[in-house]
Amino acid sequence: ARARPLDALTPRELEVLALVTRGLSNRAIAEALVISEKTAEVHVRNILDKLHVHNRAEVVSFALRNKIIELPE
Repeated sequence: ARARPLDALTPRELEVLALVTRGLSNRAIAEALVISEKTAEVHVRNILDKLHVHNRAEVVSFALRNKIIELPE
């Protein structure tokens, strides 16, 4: 069985993923998680690599397709 891309994410990356899907910038993610902006940037880059996507819009699309998030009613 093939591993699911989400299984490759660390708990912290899952937290960052949730914030990315809400449209937060790296700076806002850093403030929310009390980490440096550079650390937030690295987490986002790792998420993009692990999910095999190229940008934040594709992360949101991935999250919608995989029922990680839902569109508000």
